Amino acid sequence: MFKPASMTRWYHPPRLLGIALRALVSGLFGEFADRREAMAASRRISPTALDPTYRYQVADGESFWFDFMADTGDGWNSTYAIARLLADPDLRPAPLSGAPVPEPLPIGRLLVMGGDQVYPTASRDDYRRKLIEPLEAAAKAVPGALSPTTHDLYAIPGNHDWYDGLTSFLGVFCARRLPGAFNQPHKGRDIGGRRTQQTRSYFALELPHGWWLWGIDIQLSGYVDQPQVDFFDHVARKWMPQGSKLIICTGQPEWAYVGADPEHWKTFRNFSYLESLATLAGRDHQVRLVLSGDSHHYARYSEGDRHYIVAGGGGAFLHPTHQLREKNIFNYAFPPPGVTATPGARYQRAFQLNKTFPSQAESRCIAWKNLFFALYNPDYWATLGGACALFAWLLNANAIAQGTDLVSALRGAGPGNWGAACWAYFKLVFASPWPSLLGLAAAGGYCAFAKPYGQFGGLVRGLAGFLHALVELIIVIIATILLAWYLPGGQWVPWMILAIGIVGGLLAATVMGIYLLISLNGFKLHWNEAFSSMRIEGYKNFLRLKIDPKGDLTVYPIGLVRTPADDGRTPRNPPLAPRLIEDPFKI
Repeated sequence: MFKPASMTRWYHPPRLLGIALRALVSGLFGEFADRREAMAASRRISPTALDPTYRYQVADGESFWFDFMADTGDGWNSTYAIARLLADPDLRPAPLSGAPVPEPLPIGRLLVMGGDQVYPTASRDDYRRKLIEPLEAAAKAVPGALSPTTHDLYAIPGNHDWYDGLTSFLGVFCARRLPGAFNQPHKGRDIGGRRTQQTRSYFALELPHGWWLWGIDIQLSGYVDQPQVDFFDHVARKWMPQGSKLIICTGQPEWAYVGADPEHWKTFRNFSYLESLATLAGRDHQVRLVLSGDSHHYARYSEGDRHYIVAGGGGAFLHPTHQLREKNIFNYAFPPPGVTATPGARYQRAFQLNKTFPSQAESRCIAWKNLFFALYNPDYWATLGGACALFAWLLNANAIAQGTDLVSALRGAGPGNWGAACWAYFKLVFASPWPSLLGLAAAGGYCAFAKPYGQFGGLVRGLAGFLHALVELIIVIIATILLAWYLPGGQWVPWMILAIGIVGGLLAATVMGIYLLISLNGFKLHWNEAFSSMRIEGYKNFLRLKIDPKGDLTVYPIGLVRTPADDGRTPRNPPLAPRLIEDPFKI
């Protein structure tokens, strides 16, 4: 029976543990057994000429269209909605207020996916359920609009694609084989009316009218392997004609991350070096556009005449935009594209934020939904409730050892005597080591969770985690004492412990939501954690791009505020309502 995939519940504790373990294992194996180096050895590329499959041409006077999306393969509704728009042969997004109605936008000859094609971790089954089935359903909804003989599909892996060591990604997107000593030729895989053509996790495409596109695999932490560097260096020096214009697709928007997080200085270095390959080739190539996902929103930056676009709205939960800086200016060892490096010099990089979707004001308002964190995340509520109940059970065990019980100990001097009740509570806490150890473990977890505050220093991070843990503790203590005083039937200890679990879990989860809200709206931190909690299906986006006969590249940013439920077999109700995020712009 068909069952549409739901959005990933990120605060489901067993899932969090599984993702953490996969990330740890894939990170270790990625360092010691990089699949990309094995691909370079087993799937050799001829250095003499570009594979004709990667050379796209149009007749004189014709334009060339292609599409870009990233961060898809999560919930069915959002993934199918974007897939359906990508399959529309006559897409007519609503114009901005006062702007002329745009021309119908035909389906792109190529669909390039910019990373994280499935959530939360890669597996063949999840690729099938969360990505391939929505794409197939969207193609069937518009018979004849797509054909594997005329439409191609390319993808670069993101960190979520790497969580199984890239095994599933290679099976889905890199099925094509070229003839060789140990290979039999094999065509790519047909997915949703498009055919995969790449043989590795990275690629270079020659587009019409003087444009090229590079798809880069940055693995888990922005690291680019030497065979990949050698490949793109060879492309720039040997295959790209003099003065080519270049589009780079990468898995993370390092220009947006660098500066806000010290860990991203290293990854920006790798990205900046890849940018520089076009300049180092000495053939007057121009980097004109950089595309990325990873952040699940639309954000367009510019530096000089180059545009840097984050378009990670392919189906995964929404990310905020109000934490983004209007200007990201810093000095760096590598020059911007087109500038020749001087040993020992440092160069200013200045990225200007021009447009976001949703707007920063909308994003700030959406963040307030974290006040209902417990309702969005009942699994997390239940887990914290279980911890509160366990803590109460340990306190009751200590009370029994003293010849009483938890309720009687807290009721001692009668309702309203807070001093006596708190004294009795802490006497039970320290009567044995187990409650203290559980409390210390919880406090350590909150300090670890406060990692984003580490950019202000270890002391600030520790203080943020400590204050969070302290508020959680105070709330649970107050709830426990009030329940002991006023809960009907509270003298029956099992009922009391159950009530502490339910109420304490609800309050603790709500405090977590308030912590995330304050961190994001007050300090622009925890932006990923604050929005993953809500699993918002709306505000999706993708790019439709046109290269005209003059060699101008026009970008059409398409947004979808609402993604209605649609299993692909019934009419959409309400229908999809795509709109332009901003006026189309030429590069």
